[in-house]
Amino acid sequence: MKVEKFNYNDRDDLFANTYVVSDSFNSAVIIDPSVDYDGIVNYLERNSLTPKAILLTHGHFDHIRGVSRLINKYNIPVYIHFLETPLLTDPYLNGSELFGNSVSLSNIATLITITDKQVLRILENEIIVIHTPYHTEGSVCYYIKKDNILFTGDTLFKLSVGRNDLPTSTSKYTESTFDKLKALPEATKVYPGHGGNTTIGFELSFNRFLNY
Repeated sequence: MKVEKFNYNDRDDLFANTYVVSDSFNSAVIIDPSVDYDGIVNYLERNSLTPKAILLTHGHFDHIRGVSRLINKYNIPVYIHFLETPLLTDPYLNGSELFGNSVSLSNIATLITITDKQVLRILENEIIVIHTPYHTEGSVCYYIKKDNILFTGDTLFKLSVGRNDLPTSTSKYTESTFDKLKALPEATKVYPGHGGNTTIGFELSFNRFLNY
């Protein structure tokens, strides 16, 4: 599996990361399309990739602003945890209202809700959903076990973790959420929603937020 990372260094989108994951059959998924911009479309077409789905780790505006452009062009489904769906259309809950943006996605024709431990068979290798309530109640990570890669959204960053003081944040699951991630192989490569890549092993050794 190939992972292509997009970071637009855009303050309006809080420097969020977007990932395109593709397989040997040239099928692809887009994880957290953060910017309403043609860069992802250009990449898909330049590499003859067929997008199959958009996977959202959570519903904050800086991870969903590029959804409409992609579904208008490709008519692909959007996957999100069922607890997270209200954020897609509520500018207060998704945080855009706080930044004067008012992001609301009302044009998603095919919205597929997911749950913990669900296995998504979209690409060549299975994608496992790990429900990680903390940053938001319906946050998830996507784990491709065969490739030992994990997309953590705003749950886990390099040397840090996401905020837990936002409208749908929940701190009562902190330990159980991070225990799930700490149990993964230390060699697991982590692709977070902001910042640089890391590994589970590195975070276990140096991330003070995981030492509770």
